[in-house]
Amino acid sequence: MHLGNGALTPECAALAFGAAGVGLGAAAMDIARTVSAKDGKKLSLAVVLGLFVFAAQRFNVPVLPGISAHLVGGVLLAWMLGPSLGAWTMAIVLAVQAIALGDGGVAALGANIVNMALLPAGAVYLIRRVDCQRSFVAAGAAGITVVLAALLIPLETALFRPTSELAGWSDFASSMFLSHLAGGAVEGALTLALLLALLPAKASAAETRYSWQTGVLRVALCVAICAAIVTCRSELPDSYEAAAKSSGLAWLLK
Repeated sequence: MHLGNGALTPECAALAFGAAGVGLGAAAMDIARTVSAKDGKKLSLAVVLGLFVFAAQRFNVPVLPGISAHLVGGVLLAWMLGPSLGAWTMAIVLAVQAIALGDGGVAALGANIVNMALLPAGAVYLIRRVDCQRSFVAAGAAGITVVLAALLIPLETALFRPTSELAGWSDFASSMFLSHLAGGAVEGALTLALLLALLPAKASAAETRYSWQTGVLRVALCVAICAAIVTCRSELPDSYEAAAKSSGLAWLLK
């Protein structure tokens, strides 16, 4: 789902950077208001989860014949850390990937932040506004935001292009939607499993705590999920790459 430098026109890239800047600016103000520099536990959790998502995104798993996908993790971060800190954590992950690894173009970083950081964080914000804390709702949001991001990408890649370059875009949009339905289902399942492994069970209305048995089971579940991702690693093209190639738009991948 990472867009490269060749996917966007300069005008769209600038627009996306502006949108990402506004979103991250609002998130930064919320973090300054709600997260203290002395809140080491939450900041440490952000580092650990950010490293986990960074590593997990390196492993694609097959989701359809000839197509793979990777964990996005935007909803996972926003649910565990709060929408604002989750958005910033994902944005940092995406920036490091683009600058250090070339995974996603630097020129497309704004669009990638909108798609994979701000969109999931916004979904979690809306869910929290209605005071919902259920993990299965977060899992549903994770799957839905993957599909929504897949629908945003054809729009982003088409903006400010001449009509002569838009041949095949309807096929591209259809392929993105259909292939990311499967990717969204996998994202939702992984998000649910990870939340069940990471979130403490409520012992009472006033406090939460772990028993050592529960802790062992949660660690075992996390290890099993990581092992499954690594074991099922695939070199197949991801849904975005497959959709671009099948629609005759492989030049978007340059």
